[in-house]
Amino acid sequence: MAISRVLIKNFRSIRRREFKPTALCALVGENNAGKSNILDALHRVLARDWATVRNFTEDDIHGYASDRDIVIELDFDPPLTYQNFKYGPTVDIPTVRFTLTRYKVNSAKGRKGDLRLEQACLDRKLNPVMVPAQAPQRGQKTPYKPLPNIPEEVRDQIPAIFIGTDRQLADQLPSSRHGLLRRLFEDVDAALKATQLEVVEDGQKVKKPAHDVFLERLHSALDVLRIEEFVELEEMVRRYSLENLGYDPVKDKDRFAFRFDLFDSFDFFKALRLAFMEGGVLTDAAAMGHGAQNALIVAIFQAYERLRKRGAIFLIEEPELFLHPHRRRYFYQALRRVAKDNQIIYTTHSTHFVTVPEFEEVRIVYRDDAGGTAARGSTMAATLPLREKLRKEFDPERNELFFAKHVLLVEGDTEKLALPEFAARLDIDLNRLGCSVVEVGGKRGFLSFAEIIKSFDIPITVVFDTDSSDFGKDKKDEEKQYNESLHKLAAAKARVVELNRDCEARLRADIGEALYTKLCQRYPGVSKAIRARLIAADPECPIPALAKECLASMLPPAASTTGLVAPSETPKA
Repeated sequence: MAISRVLIKNFRSIRRREFKPTALCALVGENNAGKSNILDALHRVLARDWATVRNFTEDDIHGYASDRDIVIELDFDPPLTYQNFKYGPTVDIPTVRFTLTRYKVNSAKGRKGDLRLEQACLDRKLNPVMVPAQAPQRGQKTPYKPLPNIPEEVRDQIPAIFIGTDRQLADQLPSSRHGLLRRLFEDVDAALKATQLEVVEDGQKVKKPAHDVFLERLHSALDVLRIEEFVELEEMVRRYSLENLGYDPVKDKDRFAFRFDLFDSFDFFKALRLAFMEGGVLTDAAAMGHGAQNALIVAIFQAYERLRKRGAIFLIEEPELFLHPHRRRYFYQALRRVAKDNQIIYTTHSTHFVTVPEFEEVRIVYRDDAGGTAARGSTMAATLPLREKLRKEFDPERNELFFAKHVLLVEGDTEKLALPEFAARLDIDLNRLGCSVVEVGGKRGFLSFAEIIKSFDIPITVVFDTDSSDFGKDKKDEEKQYNESLHKLAAAKARVVELNRDCEARLRADIGEALYTKLCQRYPGVSKAIRARLIAADPECPIPALAKECLASMLPPAASTTGLVAPSETPKA
């Protein structure tokens, strides 16, 4: 079971947003962009005991406008199904819709203007699903009617599990209808009911269902509870219940009886809690600190992954919370494995929970010109050759591009280390501006990275060397054609800066051979890239024209002209 389309209208910061989540779908973006509102909208109608009007308030309506309806519409693949009569047809329900609206007139259920929640099952044309109005009978045409609301049998087919930022273990225990452990224990309970045990009865070995054996022994344990106070309470409930039903508590006691009991093994599982033993002291794990509770929830999730359970929809806020970087990488890999048989929609601020090779799984959430929440994914097709090419360059630092407002794409470490130093001396705060400097691991990587970044509509500056060792002396014609391809990126609103011949040669030309040689001699015994960073940070080195060309998008207009800037003339951004 998976959500194939989400439509949200008039919910909090979301005026109208529609997107198609992937099996593993990352929602990234700045704080207050509305990522949590997307997840919260799904949580309000799915991962709760029941979707009711009490799940919403007036404050949830976009712009606090009383004339607007909140609409949360979800498509499912495969579709949900419903059969309202035993021998009737099974109908497909590809779409469900929840609408928070208002009563138009006074009624027994509410006064005019009060909030009300409408629920609808829709077909592929978004019309109400039609079901038999009565049990089918041979020889008679069966009348049909619209299916009212969303039946519980349909909701039970949507096993949604929400893991919020507060990481409350109690929300994931078997007692919680949408708890992670409940889903695991449901499978344990099913296995219990399918298991046969060999027991001794009247001196003979016999096989009995494990479930029956469990209940027999549990009833023996319950006899211990039958102390005087327990029996007195049970008798009072029995007597008053019979009286209220019109029976004589004495004369009818053999015909009718009420008692406290357990009907099913899962009643016992729902009472289970996680306990923690330390130094001989037993503690309820749900009372432990947030970090410990989070570790337990992650452990339960990992158990879910190892047991290869399938069909659930997970809604997770910031899976990176409370996790060490290595555990973040490990947990992300667990998410990827779980998403093979389940769906996971999550928000994140961590570069460890997105990856360039799987760029189609990312949705960038942002505020549009009207101040509402918007989201965009890549418009580029994710082909296997492209994915494998990008996988070789996998790096959490490169994953940062999904979080950037501007990407400065460079060829290697020399530019990656030097340009931020020049930016700092130009009083350009790259972090404040949301600019990421991403090196592509060699000139041949430019086009792939540039196309991905452009497909997300992220502004980009491409800085490349005219001559690169990637091509070699015998492939200059090929490199010339590649350079032309890079220049064509400018037609797609990218800035393109060509450093003739390379960054080192351009810097040497900009500041002069004598000064460049002097600065190089000042920093012996280091790599070319580190020397470039040290020279860029050196107060004696004037800021070269190449730095201003590369950083022009972040400079004020008056400072974006070409030419050297002396150390004492450093402009202010």
